[in-house]
Amino acid sequence: MGLDSGSQRLKLVQEFNTQVALYRELVISIGDVSVSCPSLRAEMHKTRTKGCEMARQAHQKLAAISGPEDGEIHPEICRLYIQLQCCLEMYTTEMLKSICLLGSLQFHRKGKEASGGAKSLDSKIEENAEAPALEDSSSSPLDSQQQSWQVSTDIENTERDMREMKNLLSKLRETMPLPLKNQDDSSLLNLTPYPMVRRRKRRFFGLCCLVSS
Repeated sequence: MGLDSGSQRLKLVQEFNTQVALYRELVISIGDVSVSCPSLRAEMHKTRTKGCEMARQAHQKLAAISGPEDGEIHPEICRLYIQLQCCLEMYTTEMLKSICLLGSLQFHRKGKEASGGAKSLDSKIEENAEAPALEDSSSSPLDSQQQSWQVSTDIENTERDMREMKNLLSKLRETMPLPLKNQDDSSLLNLTPYPMVRRRKRRFFGLCCLVSS
């Protein structure tokens, strides 16, 4: 039973890690002129929502572990805590990145509308080619206003999810076993069931001299 629970926890963390990677790939596509922004934002919302649910489940599974407050901890438990913490940190970072990118592009579009006037067709084509847009340039003002409202809603929803994941990250740190709490970030990576000694490869510094001579 314990083995099944451990496998389930590991699977949840691994699946969440994959979901974070998928979300990151979507965030990178923000502003790409070859990507449809409405469909991209819909896919981002779907991926983000699923990722948040995975994070909650993984946290619940880890928080349910009753381990010693001090002393030795099973290395697999340490690894899962560290992995989930790192995934949550990256997840909130990618959410913040998406908020900044969407906000920046929307600000750019509103700036174009405010300073819009009589422009030549060539200048419009050149501007559209240089700057990424949030929506199709052929859309009507009503459609543009609707999509602007949708982008603002997406930003608000992302901010809400980011706050939730930050709170989850804080709870995870609180529920960590005491030995993990007392470690800094660099020491966490060195938690192993037995001390590992790295052997450095021998370098023959005189070899280059022999070759050159």
